[in-house]
Amino acid sequence: MPVGFIILSKLASGSENIKNSFLRVSISFAFLLLSLFLLSLEMVFFFVLIFLPSLSLFILFLIEIQSKKAIMNSIAVNLGHPWVEEEHDVNEAEVAYRSLEKWEVLPRKGRMKKNIEGKGLLIDDGNEELVFEISKLPLLLSFLREGNTQKIESEVIKWLNLALAIRDAQNHEEDEIESARIREDDEELDVARFWPETNPGELNVKPGAIFRKFSKGKK
Repeated sequence: MPVGFIILSKLASGSENIKNSFLRVSISFAFLLLSLFLLSLEMVFFFVLIFLPSLSLFILFLIEIQSKKAIMNSIAVNLGHPWVEEEHDVNEAEVAYRSLEKWEVLPRKGRMKKNIEGKGLLIDDGNEELVFEISKLPLLLSFLREGNTQKIESEVIKWLNLALAIRDAQNHEEDEIESARIREDDEELDVARFWPETNPGELNVKPGAIFRKFSKGKK
């Protein structure tokens, strides 16, 4: 990991996210033990009633916590990032991602997205496109279906882009949406809307395909 960076799992928000999943795993495991205890008392009906749902929930929550750990351990922010609650003498915020090969500090511009032409993630900093192979998943998650691994990849992209957006706000980078708002407020830009006058009971607008579809449905 780059010097001066902290992974999300060690930050307050990231660790709290993992703790919530760990609590659910613990509760479902406790019910599993309870079902085995009931089996030892030859209470087979209650064993079956509790064991199967508890086992299903335990597996689901275990997959959930492994997924969150994989996400939180693959993203890091430096001491200047707003996600670090302690104050440090670092003014510029930065974000790093642990790709399949190594930790890499992301460019100062651009947002992360899925690499449609190949595997991994893609970020365009305005000068060139950089491709990052996604981090190696834990052993349990590697047996999941492709759809589940893609869901984890989407979550990584969301967390990365959130960290990048907060980084840019900290660094006072120009925001494209805010720039568009400034252009709309420009006095030289006429954005007034003119609406035709209407008289009660008159409809001068053609109904269109939606109205025609409704009228056919009533026949």
